[in-house]
Amino acid sequence: MIGSAVMLMFVGMSVVFVFLVLLNLAMSLLAYCTHEHTRREEAVLAQEELARRSKKKSSIDTGGDIGTQSAVISAAVHAFRST
Repeated sequence: MIGSAVMLMFVGMSVVFVFLVLLNLAMSLLAYCTHEHTRREEAVLAQEELARRSKKKSSIDTGGDIGTQSAVISAAVHAFRST
């Protein structure tokens, strides 16, 4: 009775181990097959991010100090609340 339980436990653990090894091999094979496509896609995304950041930097006016900005914001809040 105990012997068959131990045997069943080892069979179950072996099946799970083989499944996980096969899953790992399949994922590694998929990563190897799509490596070039992934590299190109990452390069395109990086270029788009750089273009977006440079556009954002050129469109934002960083002139003025914090005091001026806070005064403008408080005036806008006051005008909104008074209407």
